[in-house]
Amino acid sequence: MMRRKGKSPREEGKEETWLFFLGVDFEGKEKTARELAKLVFGSQSNFVTIGLSSFSSTRADSTEEVSNKRARDELGSSYLERFAEAVQDNPSRVFFMEDIEQVDYCSQKGIKKAIESGRITLPSGDQTVPLKDAIVIFSCESFSSMSRACSPPIRQKCSDNKEKDDEDESEEKRTCVSLDLNLATEDDNGDEHSVSEIVESVDRQIIFRIQVL
Repeated sequence: MMRRKGKSPREEGKEETWLFFLGVDFEGKEKTARELAKLVFGSQSNFVTIGLSSFSSTRADSTEEVSNKRARDELGSSYLERFAEAVQDNPSRVFFMEDIEQVDYCSQKGIKKAIESGRITLPSGDQTVPLKDAIVIFSCESFSSMSRACSPPIRQKCSDNKEKDDEDESEEKRTCVSLDLNLATEDDNGDEHSVSEIVESVDRQIIFRIQVL
């Protein structure tokens, strides 16, 4: 288990808890999260899972990577919106956030902003709700999978300060990535940085290992 480095300005006043579960033991991670919901909030019914798989019937593999990359871009906003709506409905729960390394850059930045402020923006965009005593758990199989997050062109699209003249260049890069996934390797550092910001901002990082007897 690793602690978060440094403290945010609102450290002492915050109520919510942010955790990061790392490892391939998915069953162990989910079981721990459910038990945490029972221990803290009185029942495992106070547990909700949010992930891209909730919106798609398939998970990415080597033969479906291109189509799933497109799906991540389309569903990323739904991922963040569902989280915001779930918090608005009842923040006093455990939120088990899957596929954090696969969602688009905008959603990752929205989550990072929620960690910093203790509030999350609703889909309408003009209202935020407090996380209160929510326990938010991000689940990821490995650090290496984080480098396969969204592509930098998506990040350029999300930037409010990006000039109009750069949009054509961004579109060209996005087209190239869709044709040859190997071209995205040089930009992985930027992708990994967006997720690593979330990892470094959580309260605890917990590694789950499967013991082979």
